[in-house]
Amino acid sequence: MLGSSSEIDAALASEGPIPKDRVLSWMKSTADLDLSTLAKLYRLTGEGYYRIQPELGMESTCLLIKRYLLGCIRDGVTGDEDVQERYEAAHTLHVWFRHLATVDGTSVVLASAADAVTNLYLESSQEVRDSIETGFLEHVLETGALRQYFARWASDAQLQPAWNRALVWGEAHPDYMAGIFERLQKLQQEGGE
Repeated sequence: MLGSSSEIDAALASEGPIPKDRVLSWMKSTADLDLSTLAKLYRLTGEGYYRIQPELGMESTCLLIKRYLLGCIRDGVTGDEDVQERYEAAHTLHVWFRHLATVDGTSVVLASAADAVTNLYLESSQEVRDSIETGFLEHVLETGALRQYFARWASDAQLQPAWNRALVWGEAHPDYMAGIFERLQKLQQEGGE
């Protein structure tokens, strides 16, 4: 794994094209528990996306994003500036869901990611569950179009209490976090002009 990590570092530091097959190989060889390398790949597919040739594509990119963010939520790493902390990753996951909801042809990706969030919730400690509920689910349920992906929570005995609490927040604050994010972006744009 050390070889892959140093190769990814080199790709991040370069400005040249990155072969898609190398990126796919790094993704395949990186275990979900290796958050440090997943963080580098996450950064590479963000900062260097258009240098990956041919284009990496939505399926592979979204799979990596899902693996990385759920790993961050699961592990709750602190003190590592390269790996998102648990609640930061929950927020990023919400932003990603909101973004995907605006892109045509992403319902399968959203459904798969929602299933992965659900499985992580069911398999995890109370601390992880709390971060999913308050850092992600409350905010994703603010957006009516995203509720369908978590509808099973409403009728599942293990999930229903969190669903009910999160839905109360979501219905009371429709698109609240989306509005804050948009206002912050506008302020940043105005400040940069």
